[in-house]
Amino acid sequence: MNQDPVKIMVMVFSIVVFGSIVNEGYLNNPEEEEEFCIYNRNPNACSYGVTVGVLAFLTCLLYLALDVYFPQISSVKDRKKAVLSDIGVSAFWAFFWFVGFCFLANQWQVS
Repeated sequence: MNQDPVKIMVMVFSIVVFGSIVNEGYLNNPEEEEEFCIYNRNPNACSYGVTVGVLAFLTCLLYLALDVYFPQISSVKDRKKAVLSDIGVSAFWAFFWFVGFCFLANQWQVS
């Protein structure tokens, strides 16, 4: 379960995604009062990217803490649960990143 470099890369990429959307994902025209999302003026697109990025970052922090605590887990059953949950959560986030990529690419293409 020693995948700390992979988890750190995921954290960096999640920071890049939600940081770039928060920083440059919303525009403000002088004629309009409210900001709008650059992805086809769809606020759901920006919200999805920021939400997935922030939640993925927090999940990575949780599993990095589990990696630090992992050598102290003495029960084989508990170690197995930790490894299987890490694999399951990784598959879950891979799915949401793929959906996010498709959604944002589609909205970017339309705009």
